Amino acid sequence: MSTATGRPDRTLVVIVSIIAAVVILALVVVFTRGTPTPLDPATPEGAVQKYASAVVDGDFPAATQLMTRAVREQCERADGTSMGDIRLTLNSSKVSADTAVVRVTISRGVGGGLFGPSLYDSEGTFSLLNEDGAWMIDSAPWELAVCYNQGQPNE
Repeated sequence: MSTATGRPDRTLVVIVSIIAAVVILALVVVFTRGTPTPLDPATPEGAVQKYASAVVDGDFPAATQLMTRAVREQCERADGTSMGDIRLTLNSSKVSADTAVVRVTISRGVGGGLFGPSLYDSEGTFSLLNEDGAWMIDSAPWELAVCYNQGQPNE
């Protein structure tokens, strides 16, 4: 561990320094992860962001208010499950007259393990209708569906 002169072994110093640097880097990444930039809720993308935030936060009444009238009236409330660590990434959106389709990547963290959670990505599609000048969720990926009759299989 140390040489005959009482100085620490250089290899040990290098290994300890590398471990310390990795730990510091991991702490910086964890504590500087910011919140997403809010999108304009008057856009289909902003409506999806607001809806997804409500679902992830467990605010199902707020999420329900962001759905179309038809879906709200037919809603058979799905059992709420813990969302855990979930992130949406906007892939594309297509708007025409009173309808819109927003495609996202849904990333979910599962487990904790020695090296952190495992991330699973899936593609999802939101269908929206413009009702009275506001974009409302007509269907959502099953991972973010509040009603049994609302979710759709990922495409």
